[in-house]
Amino acid sequence: MEKKMFCYQREQTDTAKLQDELTGALIALARAVDGAEIISPRTSQVILKGLFTTITNVSFDNAAIEKMIREVRAEKERLVPDCSKCPSPCGKTAEYNMQQLWNADEDIRSLKSLILFGIRGMSAYAYLANVLDYEDDEVNRFFCEALFRIGYEESVETLLPTVLKVGEIHLKCMALLDKANTEIC
Repeated sequence: MEKKMFCYQREQTDTAKLQDELTGALIALARAVDGAEIISPRTSQVILKGLFTTITNVSFDNAAIEKMIREVRAEKERLVPDCSKCPSPCGKTAEYNMQQLWNADEDIRSLKSLILFGIRGMSAYAYLANVLDYEDDEVNRFFCEALFRIGYEESVETLLPTVLKVGEIHLKCMALLDKANTEIC
């Protein structure tokens, strides 16, 4: 039986579907980055803005979410322009269908959800710091790493370290925003 994403605000189910589509596009963008040591400021900004857009109560403007989806797809196309023209697509940078997560084994679904909701929350701090021209390469890499993990078949054992790292990087995001606010004032 197919499970649907639980949405506390039932009137926003269309928005929740678009947020899932945006998340799937962000996972594809993270796949295109594929473990790069340094992620371009432009790509980082798109990822942070995209994740920030998916936070509950940040945007119920479906047109704005659709625009963000297009922006994420354009950034992926900029990074790997030949993927869309490939005669035999490998799927390496394909968008992730979030139904795979919502229908996964409950332990895997729970761990991946912890990662997803954790990075969405962290994105608020990192995005606001980014707007103030503060960023951290380790933080930016982790957003990609976490999205990458959500989009692949993983075991409980391989997901647990990422879940724990969410907390570690969250503290770095808070410190980054604090530094941005402190140095600007």
